[in-house]
Amino acid sequence: MAFSQSAFEDLIEKINEKLKKAGELMDKIVDRANDFAGKWYIPDAVAKPVIAAVNKLVEFVNWVLEKIGEFLKGVIAPVMLFLDSLDWQDEKVRGKASTASSTTAKGNLQAPKEWKGDGADAYTGAIWTQSSAAGQVSSGADSIAGSLLVAAGAGLAFYGAIGLFLVQFIPALGTAAAAGATGVGLIPAAIAAIGEGTAGWVLLTTASLALVTVLGDQAKTLAELKGQAGDNSAFPNGHWPIGTA
Repeated sequence: MAFSQSAFEDLIEKINEKLKKAGELMDKIVDRANDFAGKWYIPDAVAKPVIAAVNKLVEFVNWVLEKIGEFLKGVIAPVMLFLDSLDWQDEKVRGKASTASSTTAKGNLQAPKEWKGDGADAYTGAIWTQSSAAGQVSSGADSIAGSLLVAAGAGLAFYGAIGLFLVQFIPALGTAAAAGATGVGLIPAAIAAIGEGTAGWVLLTTASLALVTVLGDQAKTLAELKGQAGDNSAFPNGHWPIGTA
């Protein structure tokens, strides 16, 4: 998935809004259930199952919110990966390297057009061989930027899955809150909310595994690039730059 910083920030804002809404609904469910069970005309045989169902729902929702809170601790990572990819791709790294590769190519050297003789020949011979070395740096920077961008996109997809989960889960909590006003239907509503949350969590687990897979692939790619960075075959005399004097 392509990464958009603005879209990601909007997504995280919506997730936080949904989390706040979930907390508010849970407070409402508990208050309404306690109010219902506390009425003098409600027998214990009715009140106790209602309270038990709500307690289970509270326990489940707290677990869900705690897990999502843990996921949100890494929310800055996709943005940082994206910004780092820009650094590698633009003039800070790849741009400078590609410019160096182009300007040091034998046919693009400007000095020999005005400068002739043994010195000019020595200068040309020392400089134009740097072109392939700079090109290797440019290629490596491009690959690194691509890997970082893929990882950022995977992060966006993962947090998108969290957002989708909450969009589906919040209405189930709303139904339970509405049922709590009279107590009628609160038990099946609570059970349905837990079922909806459990089903959604399975999908979120799948998204987590997909994220781990993508990040693992990118880590492998970056490790391979690190190995390539140690390959000096394109560098004159095995190192770069070399003296030109």
